[in-house]
Amino acid sequence: MHIEETNEIWEYDGSFYGFLTIVYQAFIKKQFPDIILTQDIAVENLFLSRWIDTDEPLAKKMYERLNKRLRKENVQFIIDGFNCSLKEKERYLLDAIQIALESKDLLTNHLGHPSILALEKSLKSLFREVHLFTGFIRFESVGTLLYSTITPKHFSLPYLCPHFAQRYPQEKIMIYDETHRLLGIIEQGHIHFIENSEPPTVDSQESEQMIQENWRTFLKAVTIQERHNEQTQLSHLPMRYRGNMIDFN
Repeated sequence: MHIEETNEIWEYDGSFYGFLTIVYQAFIKKQFPDIILTQDIAVENLFLSRWIDTDEPLAKKMYERLNKRLRKENVQFIIDGFNCSLKEKERYLLDAIQIALESKDLLTNHLGHPSILALEKSLKSLFREVHLFTGFIRFESVGTLLYSTITPKHFSLPYLCPHFAQRYPQEKIMIYDETHRLLGIIEQGHIHFIENSEPPTVDSQESEQMIQENWRTFLKAVTIQERHNEQTQLSHLPMRYRGNMIDFN
């Protein structure tokens, strides 16, 4: 399939359905834009862009079509790639879809292509972040639920929630992603999300505050100052994960 590379700039709402609408437009017209912008970064662009309205019914049909024509591993690669925090990811993903349609091979076997390589590197960063958050998230007891706030770089929360749903099958848990304004709610193993959410108002109980203070006191007591190594600590616990950890408050 011959795809013409154009110098057009397209803009969309940043949603997954919006991206699938762009995929439809690109392959129907057999034209790939030079740049794809979201509303968040469009203000930084000095040139005129073409706005692509999200067509949800069309996007769902496009998703079904991709599932029929692509290997399931490649569909998952595209979904995961969209959830990465990667500049120009939409343009890379168009290349990835074209390769997957033409080769029928695993996209991970095409790391010689710059777009696939960029996506693969970002995917490793996404899954590393998810892995680290499973250990770095700190919950506080608020009434009958466990609550935590995180500020991830990638769209990590949908990958994190199944871990905690399995780990705490009888608990009600709320995790708020400040970066993407996404609230994840886990109740007895069932997961659902609220998008474009404001952070919930929670009041820590006096008993929870005492537990947190006792935890900080314990950490201070067991610390051997002579063995303190800030550089090693940073390599195991990067600074960007500490903002919501009571250990460092």
